Amino acid sequence: MRILHIAESAQGGVGTYLTEILSDQARRYGEDRVRALVPAQHAAHLSGVDRRLLVTWQRRSRSAGSVFALAAAIRRAIAQLAPTIVHAHSSFAGGVLRLIYGWGRRPPFRIVYCPHGWAFDRRSSTIKQRLIERIERDLAPSADRIVLISDHERREALRIGIDPGRLALVLNGIADLHSDWPARWQDDRVRVLFVGRLDTQKGFDTLLDAVEPIQDEVAVRVIGKAVAGPATAPRKRSPQIEYLGWRSLSEVATEIAAADVVAIPSRWEGFGLVALEAMCGGCAVVASDVGGLREIVVDGVTGYLVPPDSPERLMRALSRHDRATWQAMGAAGRARYQATFTAQRMNDELAALYAELASTSASDTAAMPGMVQHA
Repeated sequence: MRILHIAESAQGGVGTYLTEILSDQARRYGEDRVRALVPAQHAAHLSGVDRRLLVTWQRRSRSAGSVFALAAAIRRAIAQLAPTIVHAHSSFAGGVLRLIYGWGRRPPFRIVYCPHGWAFDRRSSTIKQRLIERIERDLAPSADRIVLISDHERREALRIGIDPGRLALVLNGIADLHSDWPARWQDDRVRVLFVGRLDTQKGFDTLLDAVEPIQDEVAVRVIGKAVAGPATAPRKRSPQIEYLGWRSLSEVATEIAAADVVAIPSRWEGFGLVALEAMCGGCAVVASDVGGLREIVVDGVTGYLVPPDSPERLMRALSRHDRATWQAMGAAGRARYQATFTAQRMNDELAALYAELASTSASDTAAMPGMVQHA
């Protein structure tokens, strides 16, 4: 079994996902049988991953030139590894891979595609959403399996008409990041942590509006920065909010261990890894009732779900309990993480899917003269 992963970006959720699966697959199949094609400028985001597992390409802005550069890098990587499975991550990489190999004669490997949140699920014009839906529907037959990280993604795939036989639900999971040494955060108020981009999708402006009237009740720390793309309009920074910038996964874990609540006021989410990180660290979650978040947070048990774009509802949720009650919810979240969302469960399910596809590939290849079998 040889596995090649392809990513047009290794930041954010995709980077975390690759971090969780690459080392496991290197142990399962051998270090010389697993590679990930990632942008050179993003390789450093895959902390803890053996650099020998990475093949890099020079990513530029998303343009025709970037498409051709990725296509050429994919061809080179496939020629070098002769993979059994090629697993593309996100719509850009998945689209390029399937346009190259998804038509005509079947290639001597199986194609797996994971959208990591459907592009048509993001807020945009109706025309743009329908166009992206059409593209995903038309390209779907070119993948042997489409791996979906949440049931929300699965339902959306069915809604736009993708064949359910091509879908594989493998819920996201993360390794245990539980920290025994919380960060220093001495404050008598309820401690609220935000982790993510300071942009429109993540709803950071909603959080700012929610906490402004209750600054005597809550203390807020922010991990993350604004990035390129549709960002929240700049606002005057309140001295009551502590901005930490980006932090490593281990540093995030120490901040989660010090917090009472992690706030996730996103406007849309395919899954919501920050919610898992919070629950893994025994922290309650107050999140928007959207996308995959509603599958992670159990309302009233591990935290609360509130409508997106509703600062008042978010404010009421954050000021609802004292520290002891939030801690009890955090303990319930930790138990839910251990039961449902571990990286081990996710990696075992991916391995089973690969084995199924490799078995089918071997039998198909054996029946087709002139094709080389890779295993």
